[in-house]
Amino acid sequence: MNESLLRCPHNLRNEIRELRRSAQREQDRLFIAEGPHVCGDFLLAGVKPYAVVLRDDASEESKEIARMFGLRGSDVFGSGHKDMNLMSDAIASQDILIVVPFLEERALGKRVVMLDGVSDPGNVGTIIRSASWFGFTDVVLGDGCADVYNPKVVRSTAGAMCRMNIRRKCTLLEVLDGFANVPRVAAVARGGSLPSSLQGIPEFAIVIGSEAHGVKPALMQKMSMTVTIPGGNGTESLNAAIASAIILYEASR
Repeated sequence: MNESLLRCPHNLRNEIRELRRSAQREQDRLFIAEGPHVCGDFLLAGVKPYAVVLRDDASEESKEIARMFGLRGSDVFGSGHKDMNLMSDAIASQDILIVVPFLEERALGKRVVMLDGVSDPGNVGTIIRSASWFGFTDVVLGDGCADVYNPKVVRSTAGAMCRMNIRRKCTLLEVLDGFANVPRVAAVARGGSLPSSLQGIPEFAIVIGSEAHGVKPALMQKMSMTVTIPGGNGTESLNAAIASAIILYEASR
């Protein structure tokens, strides 16, 4: 397939490279996803990329993904290692890259994870991945959170972001007002109920704060319950992504 592909034009290469910047993503309403796993999930989700770039030595899996995107009407281009490295945000570029329009944001469902000030891209992506794995419907990103379209977040979701409804740049105080009649749960470092207390509750919103600051006091005033992961043994706190995975697992049982 690669032999018959048009080469990725320099202007497109430069446009893709600029999408590593938040301001450019917001202007173009486009973002980058890389690798056969992530791109394959976007293919299964029915996404039509703005452009697909396939490295000259791409695997058969990546070639097939690119071919299917081409049948869907996306422009597919070939590229060498050097240009692929220029476009990629990763230390080691993948053999397929897609440029994707911003995902649709929908009304919130019944099991919602809200992130308050979780600024680390790896943590945000991993929490989205965990939420998808444990059957949650939505992830809401409040003030101070890493952007879901940051390339590091996209990689960390491992494709889960196209299976979730993700609301970004939200004011959590306002979003929580829509959950007045269901449990509003905060994950706290100490003093809360066991995460297993969420089992069997069909609808709730859970707020997870940053490892450094926790959930903001103004949000805590709106909580109807708190949960705490038992343990510690002298350790100050758990990583936000690990804590989230434990809580979401217990809540899903």
